[in-house]
Amino acid sequence: MTSQLLAAIPLAIVASTPLLLAVLGELVVERAGMINLGIEGMMLTAAMTAVVAAQWTHSITIGFLAGIAGAAAIGALFGLFAIRFAVDQIVTGTAIVLLAQGLTGVVYRQLQQSAIFLQPVPRFDTDVVVPLAWIVIPIVLAFLLWRTRFGLRLRACGELPAAVTAVGASVAMHRWIALAIESVLTGIAGAYLALALSSGFAENMTSGRGFIALSIVIFGRWKLKGALLGTAVFGIAAAAQYSLQASGRGIPFHLLLAMPYVVTLLILCGIAGRVRAPESLGR
Repeated sequence: MTSQLLAAIPLAIVASTPLLLAVLGELVVERAGMINLGIEGMMLTAAMTAVVAAQWTHSITIGFLAGIAGAAAIGALFGLFAIRFAVDQIVTGTAIVLLAQGLTGVVYRQLQQSAIFLQPVPRFDTDVVVPLAWIVIPIVLAFLLWRTRFGLRLRACGELPAAVTAVGASVAMHRWIALAIESVLTGIAGAYLALALSSGFAENMTSGRGFIALSIVIFGRWKLKGALLGTAVFGIAAAAQYSLQASGRGIPFHLLLAMPYVVTLLILCGIAGRVRAPESLGR
């Protein structure tokens, strides 16, 4: 069992990479004072647009760029309502998830028998994105958020927006930039999920990763170290799931699939009431 678990850890790291990218993007946005439940819809749309573009052009690069564009379109829709019109962020995010699930499902069914979807999906080497997500991007974000004036003001948007306004800076601008960063990271996550971990697009293929990303940000106390640790815990739970499947112990398959999510839920229950969110989060 132990050897099987250790053997499954590299696979779990690869499989949890899109989750980590989503976690990092959501952390930036929540540090700026927004709760984006629509991240699930952003990932799903990114996966869809990435597959369509990659199959149409036979280019992985264009597929990833299309994934970022798809996530950015959904992120812009969220920003329009949440930042420009100050609509309730929870309601906006929920509506966006439902919109993305319905829209991608309709488009997928319409294009499923077309010449585009009948073409093979270009394969992507996961060795490029994994170190980028686990090493490079966290270091860049740590420097940006905690070592620059922009990062200080962005974090102030989530704690005391009046202080940002007092120095002549724009809270809305910083929140739009945070959404842009999240769109890039989430777009890469969705494209990676569809082009590297899967052989194409499937309806609701994100399987709640966006909502898990939200819980990991809370578990990590809105810090990068905590985000990495929380994603690693989820990855270890996934590795245990894979090793139990390989061991053939007769545990029902659907119970094994639920294991990483149950572990995440238990962790959240254990830290409930003991974390301090940014003061202006969701306002």
